[in-house]
Amino acid sequence: MKDGIGDIIGKTISDVVVANKNGEPRQEVFLVFSDGTYFEFWGNSFTGAGGVRNGGLVEVSSYVKHMGASITDVISGK
Repeated sequence: MKDGIGDIIGKTISDVVVANKNGEPRQEVFLVFSDGTYFEFWGNSFTGAGGVRNGGLVEVSSYVKHMGASITDVISGK
């Protein structure tokens, strides 16, 4: 993950924009914030997990381990 992801902590998302194209990267997701800024995720395939779920960092960490994945970075606003 490139630098800058930590800059979104504490911001309020006002819009989410999803774009698809024929070239690389194939998909882009833009988080638009209420302060007039945005952050872009891009890659060749994104799939939503089906909705917002209850839980915090502990639950996410447990879920990641349960799925056989490993956490590569945690950026906290605390």
